Amino acid sequence: MSKHREPDLVQFRIEYVLDDDVSVEKFFMALNERDAIKMFAHSCQKFLSQQGVSEKATDCFVNAFANPGKLFLNEPEMLPLPEEIQKCEPPEEEAEPTGTLDTQEETVEPSPPADPFLQQEEGEKSTPFAQNTERENIFGSPSKEQKEDPAIEHARKKAENDMKIQEANQKNDRRKSEYEQLSSLVLQQVDELNDRLSIIHFEEHNRWTDKWDPIPYPFKEEETEVSVSKETTLTTE
Repeated sequence: MSKHREPDLVQFRIEYVLDDDVSVEKFFMALNERDAIKMFAHSCQKFLSQQGVSEKATDCFVNAFANPGKLFLNEPEMLPLPEEIQKCEPPEEEAEPTGTLDTQEETVEPSPPADPFLQQEEGEKSTPFAQNTERENIFGSPSKEQKEDPAIEHARKKAENDMKIQEANQKNDRRKSEYEQLSSLVLQQVDELNDRLSIIHFEEHNRWTDKWDPIPYPFKEEETEVSVSKETTLTTE
């Protein structure tokens, strides 16, 4: 079985002048001329005024320099906002029960008067059943469980929902601010390097003829039309 062979690297030579100084030559091994220009831009980043930038900013810079006028950074996705809770509607009042007093209330017959002659004999103890009955009569029926006011419950849910909306807005504002700052930084670096740099010769080594073939630079529009957005999409929590 034949093994997959990696593509061969090609040697490129770039002669440039920085700040109207003497010309300098740099050599790069790359797959194609666009990658060679990216490597060259990365090597020139140390000459820029803004130092200590992030790796994400560096990737955006080399892509923007090698593909002028093309998209080098996608706008970040915004977090969806929770739906606002509607205004609380007052509950409908329950209709009062109808009917005569005879049907609503049960007739309670009065208990017969106590017989004074049926007194408990001296020294006789009451039965446990009688004691339990007396205790139950002392403590009335247990109180009914109170339900939470619907207005209070609605206010609590609305406060929690408003807090989630506020947090989502803060994260979206932070993502948008980071995107704008990074885009502005990259464009400033590209403009600075273009103002200070002049590429005199850009050549590719032909190993079959052992000669240097010139490469037109800047690239034509169709040659620089590559997708770099997937590599430089901004992602923050």
